[in-house]
Amino acid sequence: MRTTNGQHSARAVLGPPSTFAVRTPATIGLSGAARAAIAITALAALLRFATLDVQSIWLDESSTMVLVRRGFSGMLSHLSSSESAPPLYYIMVWAWTKVFGVGALGFRSFSALAGTLTVPVMYLAGRRVSPRVGLWAAALTACNPAMYYYSQEARCYALLILFSAVAFVLWLRALENADARSLALWAGASILALLTHYFAVFLFIPEAIVIARRVGLRRVLLPIGAVVVVGLALLPLAVSQHGNGKKSEWIEESSLVSRVAETAKQFLVGLYGPLEILTAVIAGLLAAGALVLVLRRTEARERAAARDFAIVGAVGLGLPLVAAGTHVLDVFDGRNVIAAWIPWALLLAIGFAAPRARRLGASLGILLCVLSLVVIGAIDAIPGYQRDDWRGVARALRTPPSPDRVLVAERYSSTPLSIYLPGTRTDAGPTAVTHELDFVTLRERRTGRSPTPPAVVSAPAPPGFHSAGVVRTETYALTRFVSPRAVRVEVALLRRLSGEPYAEAIQQR
Repeated sequence: MRTTNGQHSARAVLGPPSTFAVRTPATIGLSGAARAAIAITALAALLRFATLDVQSIWLDESSTMVLVRRGFSGMLSHLSSSESAPPLYYIMVWAWTKVFGVGALGFRSFSALAGTLTVPVMYLAGRRVSPRVGLWAAALTACNPAMYYYSQEARCYALLILFSAVAFVLWLRALENADARSLALWAGASILALLTHYFAVFLFIPEAIVIARRVGLRRVLLPIGAVVVVGLALLPLAVSQHGNGKKSEWIEESSLVSRVAETAKQFLVGLYGPLEILTAVIAGLLAAGALVLVLRRTEARERAAARDFAIVGAVGLGLPLVAAGTHVLDVFDGRNVIAAWIPWALLLAIGFAAPRARRLGASLGILLCVLSLVVIGAIDAIPGYQRDDWRGVARALRTPPSPDRVLVAERYSSTPLSIYLPGTRTDAGPTAVTHELDFVTLRERRTGRSPTPPAVVSAPAPPGFHSAGVVRTETYALTRFVSPRAVRVEVALLRRLSGEPYAEAIQQR
C-alpha cells in the first residue's frame, strides 16, 4: 500500500501499529491506562504529603538533618564519620532545603516527592509488559506500607528506590532495543542509584548479567564499565564508613534468619504495624496467589518478563544474603535491600493482570491494596507503632525547667532531641551539678507483638532529690526529680537508675 510522505512522518513518530493504536483526532490524547496512572499518582501524592508531619523525627532522620545543617563543605567532610551511604542524596537534599527550609517538612518533602515520582516510573516499567501490568505496578507502589514509610523519612531510601526503578525501566528498554543510547541511559541511571546507596549494585549485577547474555558482552562492555568505574571510585569512602562500627553494629545484633524474615514482612506490610503477623500472612497468601497466576494464567510474553524480573529480584536479595552468611559483609537488612522490592512488585503485578484470570487477579490485587491502606491508616492512627516520639518528649520538657536540667535518655538520644530542643548539649561529663533530673524512656516496638509500654523509673530518688511526678503517654514516659539546691551527681549513678548502661546524660544550658 502506498503512503504519502506525511504518512511516513506520522508513522515514524507514533511507531508501528503493533505498538500504538491508530490515532484519530478523537484518540490523540492520553490513553485510558495513562489517565488511570495519573490518578493513582495523585492518590500517592495525597497519601504521602497530607500525612507528612503525623510522626516525629527519629534518630536516623535527625542525623541527616544535623549533617546537612553543617553547610555544604561541613556536610561532605563529616559524611564518612556520621553516615553509611554515598553523597548524592545529601547533596540533593541540601539543595532542596535551601528552597524549602531545614525543618522536618523541608527534609521529608524531598523524600515524599521521590516516593510519588516512583509511582509513574513503576507504571512505565510494567507498561513494557502491558498497560494492565503497569497499572497494577503503580497501584502496588502507591499503597505499599514500606514505600509509604520511606517516602516520609528524611533518609536516602526513597531516592534509591526512585533511581533504581528508573534504571529498571531503562534496562527493560535496553533489552528490547540494545542500541547505544538505551544502554547509556541505563548505565547513567544505575550510576545515580549507586551514588545514592551502595546496595544498588546488587540490582545492577543481575541486570548486567541478563543483558550481556541477551545482546552480547561486547555491546554492553562500555556502559557496564562506566558503572564499575564509579563503584571503584566510591570504594574508599565505603571502606571508611564501614570502619565506623556504630553504623552497622545494630544490624549484627539480630540473627540473619530473623533479618530475612523481617525483610519479607517489610516488603509485604512495612516495618511495624498492628497485627503485623496476621497482616503479613494474609498479604503473603495474596502474593502467593499472584505468583500462581503468573505460572498458570499468563501468556508466553508475560512469563518471559516474569522470568527476567524474578532473576533480578532473587539475585538482588541473594547476593547480599550470601555476603552476610559468609561474613564477607554482614549488613543484610530490609532497609539496605529495599530496592529489590521493585522487581518483586512487578512480578506480582503480572499475576494480578493475568489475561486468563482477570477477575481473580484483580480481586487478589484489590485485596492486597486495601489491606496495605488499612495498615497505613492504622499506623497513622496508633502512636505506639509510629517512629520514636522525640517531638512529644520535647513538648513535655518545655515546661519551665531548671536552667541546669539534666536529661537521662537512651544512647544517641541527644541527636533527635537537638532538633526539637535547640542548644541541647551532648554530654554532661562524668558529673553534673543540677537542680532537676528528667529520666526519659520510650516504648519499645516488637515484631509481631504489641509495643512494650514506656517504663517509669521506679528507683529511689537520688540523694538530695525528691520526686516531682511522672508524665506517661503511649509513646514515652518522663520521670522527674528536683532539688531545692544545686546537687552534684555522678553520671554513672544516673545510668544505673535508668537501667540503661549506655544512657546519655544531657545537660541543657
